[in-house]
Amino acid sequence: MPIDQPAAISFAGNDLVIGLGGATAEAGNETYNPNRGGDIVVYRVERTASGWVHRALTPPAIPYERSTLLGIGYNSGLNTTLWGVQTGVVPSKEDLFMQTESGQFREVGPGEVPVLAGRAIGESEELTFVGASSDLSHSLYSITSRPVPANQGNDVWPGDTTRAGAASLYEYRYAGTPNDEPTLVGVKNQGTLNGSPHLNEGAELVSNCGTELGSAPGESAYNAISEEGGTVFFTALACEGAPPANEIYARIGSTRTVAISEPSVEDCEVCNTVSNVKDARFAGASADGQKAFFMSEQALLPGQEGMSLYAYDFAAPPAGLGDPTGRIGLVSPGAKPEVQGVVRISQDGSHVYFVARGALTGANAEGHLPEAGSDNLYVYEPNPAHPGASHVVFIATLLTPAAEAEGLAREEDIEAQAFAKAVEFWEGHCPPAFENFSCIGEVEADLERQKSALGYFDIVETLKEDRSVWSLEDARPAQATPNGRFLVFASSTDLTAEDSSHVPQLFEYDAQGGLLGEGTLTRVSIGQTGSYDADGNVTSFREAPHIPRQSFAFSDLPTAARFGLAVTDDGSRVFFTSAAPLTPLAVSGAPSLFEYWEGNVYLISDGRDASTVAGESAVQLYGTDPSGSNVFFTTADQLVPQAADTQQALYDAREEGGFPAPTLPSGCLGETCRGATGGPSSLAPLGTITQAPEAAPAVTSVIKAKAGRPRLKRSRGSNAWRLGRALKACDRLPGNRRRRCRAGVHRRYRQRTRRDTVLSSKRASPGAGLVRRTR
Repeated sequence: MPIDQPAAISFAGNDLVIGLGGATAEAGNETYNPNRGGDIVVYRVERTASGWVHRALTPPAIPYERSTLLGIGYNSGLNTTLWGVQTGVVPSKEDLFMQTESGQFREVGPGEVPVLAGRAIGESEELTFVGASSDLSHSLYSITSRPVPANQGNDVWPGDTTRAGAASLYEYRYAGTPNDEPTLVGVKNQGTLNGSPHLNEGAELVSNCGTELGSAPGESAYNAISEEGGTVFFTALACEGAPPANEIYARIGSTRTVAISEPSVEDCEVCNTVSNVKDARFAGASADGQKAFFMSEQALLPGQEGMSLYAYDFAAPPAGLGDPTGRIGLVSPGAKPEVQGVVRISQDGSHVYFVARGALTGANAEGHLPEAGSDNLYVYEPNPAHPGASHVVFIATLLTPAAEAEGLAREEDIEAQAFAKAVEFWEGHCPPAFENFSCIGEVEADLERQKSALGYFDIVETLKEDRSVWSLEDARPAQATPNGRFLVFASSTDLTAEDSSHVPQLFEYDAQGGLLGEGTLTRVSIGQTGSYDADGNVTSFREAPHIPRQSFAFSDLPTAARFGLAVTDDGSRVFFTSAAPLTPLAVSGAPSLFEYWEGNVYLISDGRDASTVAGESAVQLYGTDPSGSNVFFTTADQLVPQAADTQQALYDAREEGGFPAPTLPSGCLGETCRGATGGPSSLAPLGTITQAPEAAPAVTSVIKAKAGRPRLKRSRGSNAWRLGRALKACDRLPGNRRRRCRAGVHRRYRQRTRRDTVLSSKRASPGAGLVRRTR
C-alpha cells in the first residue's frame, strides 16, 4: 500500500480515500485505466461508532467501462470526487464525471476533442488533469497539441491555435449541467469566451508556444488555482514575437487576464518590463489567490541584479505617488540576493521560506550571521514592529561551498577506492585476460558493496537531501503550517548545539518561538528524553529521519497540502520515520514511526518492522489530521490480534481510543477464527484490550492487505533486479521525464496479486511497544 497512491485524509481524521493495487472482493469494482494510474481501486474509508466501514468509490463497470480518479474535494469532507471514465466501446475514449455528495455520477464534459470522436486515442491525446478548486467545481486540464491524420488540424478544440508539440491549458466549470467543451485559460481576451459555433472561437492566446499551470513541468504549481477556483496562475511559454520570455499571468473569473511577472504600469510604475527580459518562475500563491510569488533574473525593480524573489499582491493599491511599486513587492532584499529556491509558502501567503546565497539580513536569534556565497535559509514574514509590513529574517546556513566541496571530494575518493577493489575482485574471480564478461554482474555487485561499506551512499544521499530542500523540482523534505509560523525541514548541517550527526536531521523553526517574538530553531529527530542512543546522532543515511514529500509540481490537487502531513496545524507535533533507535523499544535498522511533542520523542509503531514491500520500507507515514489526533501509518507487523499474517496494513494511532475487541468462540484457533474474507464492508463490534500507563493511543487497523505484494527478491536476473536497474536508469533523467520513466518502469515490472481487505479495530497491546503519550 505505497504512500504515493491516490489518497486524502479528512480534516477530522475520520474519513480517508485510499488506493489499493489489484482486484478486490467488492463486486463491480474496476481498476484504474492503465494509461493513467495503473492497477488501482479507490475506496472511501469511514470511522463509525462500531468500526471502520469501507466502500468502493470507483464507478460501476456498467455503464462506465473503465475509470480513473482525478481529484478529491477536500472542503466537502471527501464526499465529492472527479473521474475520467470510458463510457463507450471505443478504447480509451474518455469523458469527465463528478461524483456528487449524494453518490451520483454527473457528466462534466468530454475528455477528447471533436476531431478524434469515434477513434481509439492514446494517453497523449486525452485531457490530463492538472488541478482543481477545493470543491472540484473548477477543474483544469492540459493536452499536447498534435497533428491529426488526414490533414484535419490538431487534436485541440476549435479556436485553439497552440502549435503542434506544445501544451494547452483548459478549464471546466461545473454548475450541475454538462459542458459541451472546456474553455481555454491562457488567453488575453477580456470577458467570457463565447465563440460560435465553438466556445473557443476567437480566442487570443497569450502564447502559441504553450501554456502551463503554475510554472514549467517539474517546478511548482502550489495553489496555482485558488481554493475557490476563481483565479488561475499560468505560465505563457516564450515564443517568437510575444512573449519574449516565459511569463506568469493570472486568469480571473474566466473573464480577465492580469500580467504578473511583467506587470502593467498601473500595477507598478517603476518596473522594468522592456529591457533584458528574463524567464519568470512561479513559486506559489496564497490559497485565496490574493498573492503570487515568482523568481526572475530580470531586474524588475530598480537596483536588482541576478535571481530575485518577488510578490504580486492583488489586495495592494495600484501604483501611485505614494508607492510607485504598487502591487509588486521584493521578497528577497538586497541588490544581488542570489535566490536559489523557495522552500515552502504558507497557505495564507503570510510566510515565504526561501534560500539565498546573499547575506540579506543581520544575525538570527542565536547570534549567527548569514554567510555570503552559502545557502542561507530565510523567512519573509509580517513585521511585528510595523503592522501591515513584512520583513526578512535569517534562520540558518544550510550548506556552505566548503562543506559541499568536501563531500564531493570524499565521494570521488571513495568511488576510486571502490573501483580499485573491484578490479582486484575481477582479477581474483574472473577468467584471465578480461576476455570473459560472464562475471560482470558479480563485479558490479562487489563495487556496490565496497561503496556502501566505505560510506559512498551516505554522502551522495545526504547532498541530494540537502539540495532538495530548496530545489526547483518541487518534492521537498519540508513542510510549513497553514499560517506559516512553523517550518519543518531536513539538513545535515549542525544547526543546534546538540547536533553532531553527519546525515540530515529534522528541524522545526518557530517564527514566534522566543520571548521577544524572535524565531527559534529546534531539532526534533532526537533520542527519547534527549539522550537515548546518542541523542539521535547517526552517521548512516539509512538511519536518517524522513517526512513525506508533498509535491506540487505536477498537479495542484485540492488535497495535496493535506495529505502526507507530518506537522500539525499548530506546530506542536511532528511525525517522522527513522531507522535509528530513538527510544528503548525501537530496534536499530528497523524504520519506525515517531512523534516529537513538547521536547521529547515517542514511538508510535512497534519499532521492530525491518521488512520491505515493493522495495520500500513497510513502515510509512501516511499522514495525520491537522490536530494530530489521528496518525495513519503502514506496517507489516501485527499490531492488532486480527492481523495474524505479516502483510502490510494501514493503521490509525488515535488518541481517544479504539473499538471493542471481538469475542472469539471457545476453542477457536488460527485461521478458523477469522470467518470468510471479502464479505460485507463492515464487521461486528470489536472488544477492548487493556493498555498500560503511558502507552500509545489506540491503534486501529483501517485496511489490511491479506495477500499483499510479495517481498521482492533481488537476485541477479530476477524481476526485482531488473526493476532496480531500470529505476537507476530513470534517475539519470531530469525532472518530469524521470517521474514518467519511473512510473512506466513500475507498470512494466510490477508483480500483481489479488488483495482482499479486512477491517478491524482494537486498542494496542502493551507488548507492541507503542509508547506515544496522550494528552
